[in-house]
Amino acid sequence: MKIKYTVTLLAILSIISFPRNAEAEKGKLSVGLDIGYGWHDFGAKETAQTIANASGQTVTYTYDKATFVGRLFADYGVSEDFLLDLGLFKSGDLDATYTIAGASATEAYSAFGVDAAVVYSPSKMPFFIKGGAHISKIFGDASITIGGTSYAASATATGVGWLAGAGFQGKTGASKNWRAGFTYYGNLGGESGADVGFLFAGYKF
Repeated sequence: MKIKYTVTLLAILSIISFPRNAEAEKGKLSVGLDIGYGWHDFGAKETAQTIANASGQTVTYTYDKATFVGRLFADYGVSEDFLLDLGLFKSGDLDATYTIAGASATEAYSAFGVDAAVVYSPSKMPFFIKGGAHISKIFGDASITIGGTSYAASATATGVGWLAGAGFQGKTGASKNWRAGFTYYGNLGGESGADVGFLFAGYKF
């Protein structure tokens, strides 16, 4: 009888506790911060080759393959397993330097934007996937120095793109506040091919 009583009690507790835990996530608003690195190949090799072809001289170049990215976000639980996610992101600069006899050139790119996504995060599993869209702006600056004289130019591009991502999210205790993942941003600034991969670790408050 004692075993039967214990099993019955555990069954009752499971029926009561699981819905409450799930319900606690529904309607819950969380804010947090994701930080990490973003990768993008903005064609420095191709640019160096273009300069070399036009000048007939050898061009040496260096460029950044990754830069820091920070993202503030807010999540709202719409059901046990689904969240609405809204974020504000900003990248550091990706720089490139080109050197040719008697001249040098630099270019730098950064991005800023707002994103929104639907997140599927199963209540009993430690992972999530998401998909959505962003509106973003790319900032580009370039300069060239020839014979001690410098010339500079800048340009921007603004537009809409898409995003997709996945990661791991803690589910119990203090780990519920931590997550890590990867998000791919397509068409930053509305520009085809201006894609960035964002590897991050995040904390929810």
